[in-house]
Amino acid sequence: MKLDLLIKNGTILDLQQRQYIRQDIGVNGNKIVDLSGIENYESDTTIDAEGAWVLPGLIDFHTHVFHGGLAIAVDPNIICLPNGVTSVVDAGSSGCTTFNLFKSSVVEPSRVRIKSYLNVVSVGLSTLGGPTGYLENIDPAHYNQAKIAQLLAENPDQILGLKLRYSEELFHDHPFKQDPFMTMVDMAQQLNTNFCVHVTDSHLPAPQLIEHFRESDIFAHCYQGKGNTILDEQGNVYPELVKAQQRGVIFDCSNGVAHFHFKVAQTAMEQGFYPDVISTDMTLKNSLRTTQVYSLLMVMSKYLNMGMPIFDIIKAVTETPARLMKMDGQIGTLKPGAFADIAIVKLVDQPFTFDDSQGNYLKANQIIENCATILDGQIVYRRPSL
Repeated sequence: MKLDLLIKNGTILDLQQRQYIRQDIGVNGNKIVDLSGIENYESDTTIDAEGAWVLPGLIDFHTHVFHGGLAIAVDPNIICLPNGVTSVVDAGSSGCTTFNLFKSSVVEPSRVRIKSYLNVVSVGLSTLGGPTGYLENIDPAHYNQAKIAQLLAENPDQILGLKLRYSEELFHDHPFKQDPFMTMVDMAQQLNTNFCVHVTDSHLPAPQLIEHFRESDIFAHCYQGKGNTILDEQGNVYPELVKAQQRGVIFDCSNGVAHFHFKVAQTAMEQGFYPDVISTDMTLKNSLRTTQVYSLLMVMSKYLNMGMPIFDIIKAVTETPARLMKMDGQIGTLKPGAFADIAIVKLVDQPFTFDDSQGNYLKANQIIENCATILDGQIVYRRPSL
Protein backbone atom coordinates (compact mmCIF):
# COMPACT_ATOMS: atom_id res chain seq x y z
CA MET A 1 0.00 0.00 0.00
CA LYS A 2 1.30 3.45 -0.91
CA LEU A 3 0.78 6.23 1.62
CA ASP A 4 1.32 9.96 1.46
CA LEU A 5 2.43 10.01 5.09
CA LEU A 6 3.36 7.31 7.59
CA ILE A 7 3.82 7.91 11.31
CA LYS A 8 5.57 4.86 12.68
CA ASN A 9 6.64 3.57 16.11
CA GLY A 10 4.38 6.01 17.98
CA THR A 11 2.18 5.32 21.00
CA ILE A 12 -1.59 5.75 20.73
CA LEU A 13 -3.75 6.42 23.78
CA ASP A 14 -6.86 4.23 23.52
CA LEU A 15 -9.44 6.22 25.48
CA GLN A 16 -12.03 3.45 25.59
CA GLN A 17 -9.70 0.73 26.86
CA ARG A 18 -7.50 3.27 28.69
CA GLN A 19 -4.42 1.61 27.27
CA TYR A 20 -1.20 2.68 25.57
CA ILE A 21 -0.90 1.00 22.18
CA ARG A 22 2.07 1.01 19.83
CA GLN A 23 0.58 1.65 16.42
CA ASP A 24 1.44 3.10 13.02
CA ILE A 25 -0.81 5.75 11.49
CA GLY A 26 -1.18 6.13 7.73
CA VAL A 27 -2.48 9.12 5.77
CA ASN A 28 -3.64 9.47 2.18
CA GLY A 29 -4.83 12.88 1.07
CA ASN A 30 -6.51 14.50 4.04
CA LYS A 31 -7.81 11.30 5.66
CA ILE A 32 -6.48 8.64 8.01
CA VAL A 33 -6.43 5.22 6.34
CA ASP A 34 -6.97 1.74 7.74
CA LEU A 35 -3.68 -0.16 8.05
CA SER A 36 -5.14 -3.20 9.78
CA GLY A 37 -4.25 -6.43 8.02
CA ILE A 38 -1.71 -4.72 5.79
CA GLU A 39 1.82 -5.95 6.38
CA ASN A 40 3.68 -3.95 3.76
CA TYR A 41 3.25 -0.28 3.04
CA GLU A 42 5.50 2.50 1.85
CA SER A 43 5.12 6.24 2.01
CA ASP A 44 6.34 9.43 0.42
CA THR A 45 7.09 10.83 3.89
CA THR A 46 7.77 8.90 7.09
CA ILE A 47 7.92 10.29 10.61
CA ASP A 48 9.53 8.13 13.28
CA ALA A 49 7.54 8.87 16.45
CA GLU A 50 9.55 6.60 18.73
CA GLY A 51 9.08 7.75 22.34
CA ALA A 52 6.18 10.05 21.46
CA TRP A 53 2.41 10.00 21.81
CA VAL A 54 0.46 10.25 18.59
CA LEU A 55 -2.77 12.08 19.38
CA PRO A 56 -5.67 13.41 17.34
CA GLY A 57 -5.18 17.09 16.53
CA LEU A 58 -5.98 18.96 19.74
CA ILE A 59 -9.17 21.01 20.03
CA ASP A 60 -9.16 24.25 22.04
CA PHE A 61 -12.84 24.71 22.83
CA HIS A 62 -12.68 28.24 24.30
CA THR A 63 -10.63 30.84 22.45
CA HIS A 64 -10.93 34.36 21.05
CA VAL A 65 -9.70 34.38 17.47
CA PHE A 66 -11.57 37.28 15.85
CA HIS A 67 -8.17 38.56 14.76
CA GLY A 68 -8.43 42.07 13.33
CA GLY A 69 -11.90 42.63 14.75
CA LEU A 70 -11.18 42.28 18.45
CA ALA A 71 -8.39 43.93 20.42
CA ILE A 72 -7.81 40.84 22.60
CA ALA A 73 -7.95 38.24 19.80
CA VAL A 74 -5.12 36.04 18.55
CA ASP A 75 -4.31 34.78 15.05
CA PRO A 76 -5.28 31.09 15.28
CA ASN A 77 -2.84 29.90 12.63
CA ILE A 78 0.14 31.43 14.42
CA ILE A 79 -0.83 30.42 17.96
CA CYS A 80 -2.42 27.02 17.42
CA LEU A 81 -0.48 25.03 14.84
CA PRO A 82 2.94 25.03 16.59
CA ASN A 83 1.18 23.77 19.72
CA GLY A 84 -0.64 20.78 18.25
CA VAL A 85 -4.03 22.53 18.05
CA THR A 86 -5.87 21.99 14.76
CA SER A 87 -9.42 23.05 15.71
CA VAL A 88 -10.83 25.77 17.94
CA VAL A 89 -14.10 27.24 19.09
CA ASP A 90 -14.39 31.00 19.40
CA ALA A 91 -16.34 31.78 22.58
CA GLY A 92 -18.54 34.67 21.56
CA SER A 93 -16.07 37.20 20.22
CA SER A 94 -18.63 38.28 17.63
CA GLY A 95 -22.28 39.24 17.91
CA CYS A 96 -25.00 39.52 15.32
CA THR A 97 -23.63 42.75 13.79
CA THR A 98 -20.02 41.51 13.56
CA PHE A 99 -20.43 37.79 12.87
CA ASN A 100 -20.40 37.97 9.08
CA LEU A 101 -17.13 39.93 9.19
CA PHE A 102 -15.67 37.35 11.58
CA LYS A 103 -16.77 34.54 9.27
CA SER A 104 -15.40 36.09 6.07
CA SER A 105 -12.16 37.54 7.48
CA VAL A 106 -11.15 34.81 9.95
CA VAL A 107 -13.17 31.58 9.76
CA GLU A 108 -13.20 31.00 6.02
CA PRO A 109 -9.53 31.79 5.25
CA SER A 110 -8.18 30.03 8.35
CA ARG A 111 -6.26 26.79 8.07
CA VAL A 112 -7.26 25.94 11.64
CA ARG A 113 -10.82 24.64 11.84
CA ILE A 114 -13.04 27.19 13.62
CA LYS A 115 -16.55 27.04 15.03
CA SER A 116 -18.10 29.60 17.32
CA TYR A 117 -20.69 30.74 19.81
CA LEU A 118 -22.61 33.90 18.96
CA ASN A 119 -22.58 36.59 21.61
CA VAL A 120 -26.03 37.88 22.59
CA VAL A 121 -24.47 41.36 22.69
CA SER A 122 -24.74 42.65 19.13
CA VAL A 123 -21.12 43.86 18.89
CA GLY A 124 -19.76 40.85 20.75
CA LEU A 125 -16.58 41.60 22.68
CA SER A 126 -15.28 44.23 20.26
CA THR A 127 -15.27 46.92 22.98
CA LEU A 128 -12.88 44.98 25.25
CA GLY A 129 -9.13 45.51 25.37
CA GLY A 130 -6.83 48.35 24.52
CA PRO A 131 -6.36 51.63 26.42
CA THR A 132 -9.92 52.84 25.70
CA GLY A 133 -11.70 49.50 25.97
CA TYR A 134 -14.87 49.10 27.99
CA LEU A 135 -17.21 46.31 29.11
CA GLU A 136 -19.98 45.14 26.82
CA ASN A 137 -23.60 46.08 27.56
CA ILE A 138 -25.55 42.89 28.38
CA ASP A 139 -28.92 44.65 28.80
CA PRO A 140 -31.54 42.29 27.28
CA ALA A 141 -33.36 45.32 25.91
CA HIS A 142 -30.67 45.42 23.22
CA TYR A 143 -30.70 41.73 22.25
CA ASN A 144 -31.58 41.42 18.58
CA GLN A 145 -33.38 38.09 18.58
CA ALA A 146 -34.57 38.38 15.00
CA LYS A 147 -31.04 38.86 13.64
CA ILE A 148 -29.66 36.17 15.95
CA ALA A 149 -32.31 33.74 14.70
CA GLN A 150 -31.43 34.59 11.10
CA LEU A 151 -27.71 33.92 11.66
CA LEU A 152 -28.40 30.62 13.42
CA ALA A 153 -30.58 29.52 10.51
CA GLU A 154 -27.99 30.56 7.93
CA ASN A 155 -25.03 29.03 9.77
CA PRO A 156 -26.18 25.76 11.37
CA ASP A 157 -22.77 24.12 10.93
CA GLN A 158 -20.80 27.12 12.17
CA ILE A 159 -22.63 28.55 15.19
CA LEU A 160 -22.87 26.17 18.16
CA GLY A 161 -25.08 28.37 20.33
CA LEU A 162 -25.32 31.63 22.25
CA LYS A 163 -22.74 33.19 24.57
CA LEU A 164 -23.17 35.46 27.59
CA ARG A 165 -20.71 36.86 30.10
CA TYR A 166 -22.62 36.92 33.39
CA SER A 167 -20.13 38.57 35.75
CA GLU A 168 -21.08 40.92 38.57
CA GLU A 169 -18.94 43.70 37.06
CA LEU A 170 -21.35 43.89 34.11
CA PHE A 171 -24.24 44.75 36.44
CA HIS A 172 -22.74 47.89 38.00
CA ASP A 173 -24.99 50.91 37.47
CA HIS A 174 -27.28 48.87 35.21
CA PRO A 175 -30.81 48.44 36.59
CA PHE A 176 -31.83 45.81 34.04
CA LYS A 177 -35.58 45.27 33.75
CA GLN A 178 -34.91 41.66 32.69
CA ASP A 179 -32.22 39.30 33.88
CA PRO A 180 -29.65 38.85 31.05
CA PHE A 181 -29.11 35.17 31.80
CA MET A 182 -32.78 34.21 31.99
CA THR A 183 -33.50 36.19 28.83
CA MET A 184 -30.72 34.34 27.01
CA VAL A 185 -31.99 30.97 28.32
CA ASP A 186 -35.48 31.72 26.99
CA MET A 187 -34.04 32.80 23.66
CA ALA A 188 -31.93 29.64 23.35
CA GLN A 189 -34.97 27.49 24.05
CA GLN A 190 -37.06 29.33 21.48
CA LEU A 191 -34.30 29.04 18.88
CA ASN A 192 -33.53 25.40 19.78
CA THR A 193 -29.86 26.03 20.40
CA ASN A 194 -27.34 25.62 23.20
CA PHE A 195 -25.52 28.28 25.17
CA CYS A 196 -22.18 28.99 26.85
CA VAL A 197 -22.07 31.11 30.01
CA HIS A 198 -19.05 32.89 31.48
CA VAL A 199 -19.52 32.39 35.24
CA THR A 200 -16.54 34.21 36.79
CA ASP A 201 -17.93 36.22 39.74
CA SER A 202 -21.39 35.19 38.60
CA HIS A 203 -24.33 37.44 39.42
CA LEU A 204 -26.24 34.41 40.75
CA PRO A 205 -24.96 31.44 42.77
CA ALA A 206 -24.05 28.34 40.78
CA PRO A 207 -26.98 26.18 42.05
CA GLN A 208 -29.48 28.78 40.83
CA LEU A 209 -27.79 29.04 37.46
CA ILE A 210 -27.31 25.37 36.78
CA GLU A 211 -30.98 24.40 37.00
CA HIS A 212 -31.48 26.17 33.67
CA PHE A 213 -28.64 24.36 31.87
CA ARG A 214 -29.50 21.50 29.53
CA GLU A 215 -27.43 18.75 27.96
CA SER A 216 -24.41 20.20 26.06
CA ASP A 217 -24.86 23.71 27.48
CA ILE A 218 -21.48 25.05 28.62
CA PHE A 219 -20.61 26.18 32.16
CA ALA A 220 -17.40 28.07 31.33
CA HIS A 221 -14.56 28.86 33.77
CA CYS A 222 -15.80 26.19 36.19
CA TYR A 223 -12.73 26.46 38.48
CA GLN A 224 -12.74 30.24 38.87
CA GLY A 225 -12.33 31.52 42.43
CA LYS A 226 -14.03 34.92 42.59
CA GLY A 227 -17.43 35.48 44.21
CA ASN A 228 -19.84 32.61 43.62
CA THR A 229 -17.87 29.42 42.88
CA ILE A 230 -18.78 25.75 42.41
CA LEU A 231 -17.98 25.06 46.11
CA ASP A 232 -20.34 25.55 49.04
CA GLU A 233 -19.30 27.01 52.41
CA GLN A 234 -18.03 23.61 53.55
CA GLY A 235 -15.81 23.27 50.48
CA ASN A 236 -17.97 20.68 48.75
CA VAL A 237 -19.00 20.82 45.11
CA TYR A 238 -22.66 21.75 45.07
CA PRO A 239 -24.67 18.55 44.52
CA GLU A 240 -26.75 20.37 41.92
CA LEU A 241 -23.59 20.71 39.78
CA VAL A 242 -22.69 17.05 40.18
CA LYS A 243 -26.18 16.06 39.04
CA ALA A 244 -25.97 18.53 36.16
CA GLN A 245 -22.73 16.97 34.93
CA GLN A 246 -24.34 13.54 35.13
CA ARG A 247 -27.18 14.73 32.90
CA GLY A 248 -24.82 16.09 30.27
CA VAL A 249 -24.11 19.71 31.18
CA ILE A 250 -20.54 20.50 30.11
CA PHE A 251 -18.08 21.96 32.62
CA ASP A 252 -15.22 23.68 30.78
CA CYS A 253 -12.19 24.92 32.71
CA SER A 254 -11.59 27.69 30.09
CA ASN A 255 -8.50 28.61 32.06
CA GLY A 256 -7.73 32.22 31.11
CA VAL A 257 -5.66 34.54 33.27
CA ALA A 258 -8.34 35.43 35.83
CA HIS A 259 -10.56 32.35 35.68
CA PHE A 260 -8.65 29.60 37.47
CA HIS A 261 -8.04 29.02 41.18
CA PHE A 262 -5.92 26.11 42.38
CA LYS A 263 -7.87 25.64 45.62
CA VAL A 264 -11.21 25.42 43.81
CA ALA A 265 -9.84 23.10 41.12
CA GLN A 266 -7.91 20.79 43.43
CA THR A 267 -10.74 20.61 45.97
CA ALA A 268 -13.25 19.75 43.26
CA MET A 269 -10.97 17.20 41.60
CA GLU A 270 -10.31 15.50 44.93
CA GLN A 271 -14.08 14.95 45.05
CA GLY A 272 -14.00 13.45 41.55
CA PHE A 273 -15.38 16.53 39.83
CA TYR A 274 -13.18 16.75 36.72
CA PRO A 275 -13.71 19.14 33.80
CA ASP A 276 -15.46 17.71 30.75
CA VAL A 277 -13.46 20.06 28.55
CA ILE A 278 -9.99 21.56 29.01
CA SER A 279 -9.47 24.82 27.12
CA THR A 280 -7.39 27.97 27.32
CA ASP A 281 -9.64 31.03 26.89
CA MET A 282 -6.79 32.09 24.62
CA THR A 283 -6.35 35.84 24.15
CA LEU A 284 -3.55 38.18 23.16
CA LYS A 285 -2.89 38.74 26.86
CA ASN A 286 -2.12 35.12 27.72
CA SER A 287 -0.97 33.34 24.56
CA LEU A 288 2.71 32.35 24.81
CA ARG A 289 3.06 34.87 27.64
CA THR A 290 1.94 33.62 31.05
CA THR A 291 2.55 30.56 33.18
CA GLN A 292 -1.19 30.64 33.88
CA VAL A 293 -2.06 29.71 30.29
CA TYR A 294 0.64 29.95 27.57
CA SER A 295 -0.86 27.20 25.35
CA LEU A 296 -3.35 24.35 25.43
CA LEU A 297 -0.52 21.87 26.00
CA MET A 298 0.59 23.83 29.06
CA VAL A 299 -2.94 23.86 30.47
CA MET A 300 -3.09 20.10 29.85
CA SER A 301 0.26 19.77 31.64
CA LYS A 302 -1.17 21.65 34.62
CA TYR A 303 -4.00 19.16 34.98
CA LEU A 304 -1.60 16.25 34.58
CA ASN A 305 0.49 17.57 37.46
CA MET A 306 -2.67 18.07 39.54
CA GLY A 307 -3.35 14.35 39.21
CA MET A 308 -5.99 14.19 36.48
CA PRO A 309 -5.59 10.89 34.56
CA ILE A 310 -3.99 11.40 31.17
CA PHE A 311 -6.77 9.52 29.38
CA ASP A 312 -9.35 11.94 30.81
CA ILE A 313 -7.16 14.89 29.81
CA ILE A 314 -6.86 13.70 26.22
CA LYS A 315 -10.61 13.05 26.00
CA ALA A 316 -11.24 16.62 27.23
CA VAL A 317 -9.27 18.07 24.29
CA THR A 318 -10.32 15.61 21.57
CA GLU A 319 -13.43 13.41 21.75
CA THR A 320 -15.66 15.59 23.92
CA PRO A 321 -15.09 18.92 22.11
CA ALA A 322 -15.37 17.13 18.74
CA ARG A 323 -18.82 15.90 19.74
CA LEU A 324 -19.86 19.37 20.92
CA MET A 325 -18.66 20.78 17.60
CA LYS A 326 -20.90 18.20 15.85
CA MET A 327 -17.81 16.69 14.22
CA ASP A 328 -17.40 13.46 16.18
CA GLY A 329 -15.83 10.81 13.97
CA GLN A 330 -14.31 13.52 11.77
CA ILE A 331 -11.92 15.21 14.21
CA GLY A 332 -10.74 14.33 17.72
CA THR A 333 -10.02 10.75 16.66
CA LEU A 334 -7.41 8.69 14.82
CA LYS A 335 -9.92 6.22 13.42
CA PRO A 336 -9.75 5.46 9.69
CA GLY A 337 -11.82 7.88 7.64
CA ALA A 338 -11.31 10.82 10.00
CA PHE A 339 -9.60 13.99 8.87
CA ALA A 340 -5.83 13.59 9.21
CA ASP A 341 -5.46 16.11 12.04
CA ILE A 342 -2.68 14.80 14.26
CA ALA A 343 -0.47 16.05 17.09
CA ILE A 344 2.73 14.21 17.97
CA VAL A 345 3.78 15.11 21.50
CA LYS A 346 6.25 14.03 24.16
CA LEU A 347 6.01 13.97 27.94
CA VAL A 348 9.17 15.74 29.06
CA ASP A 349 10.75 15.65 32.50
CA GLN A 350 11.21 19.32 33.23
CA PRO A 351 10.63 21.45 36.33
CA PHE A 352 7.97 24.09 35.84
CA THR A 353 5.92 26.37 38.07
CA PHE A 354 2.25 27.05 37.34
CA ASP A 355 0.39 29.90 39.03
CA ASP A 356 -3.20 31.08 39.24
CA SER A 357 -5.15 34.34 39.46
CA GLN A 358 -4.79 34.48 43.27
CA GLY A 359 -1.02 34.11 43.50
CA ASN A 360 -0.99 30.38 44.30
CA TYR A 361 1.63 28.11 42.78
CA LEU A 362 2.07 24.51 41.72
CA LYS A 363 5.53 23.02 41.32
CA ALA A 364 5.51 20.55 38.45
CA ASN A 365 8.08 18.10 37.13
CA GLN A 366 6.60 17.11 33.77
CA ILE A 367 5.17 19.01 30.83
CA ILE A 368 3.74 17.96 27.47
CA GLU A 369 5.56 19.41 24.46
CA ASN A 370 4.57 19.35 20.82
CA CYS A 371 6.87 17.75 18.25
CA ALA A 372 4.76 17.88 15.09
CA THR A 373 1.34 18.98 13.87
CA ILE A 374 -0.48 17.54 10.86
CA LEU A 375 -3.57 19.34 9.58
CA ASP A 376 -5.69 17.89 6.77
CA GLY A 377 -2.85 15.49 5.98
CA GLN A 378 -0.23 18.24 5.64
CA ILE A 379 2.70 18.70 8.00
CA VAL A 380 2.30 22.27 9.28
CA TYR A 381 4.83 22.11 12.13
CA ARG A 382 7.67 19.72 12.87
CA ARG A 383 10.77 19.73 15.00
CA PRO A 384 13.96 18.63 13.26
CA SER A 385 14.61 16.06 15.99
CA LEU A 386 11.45 14.10 15.15
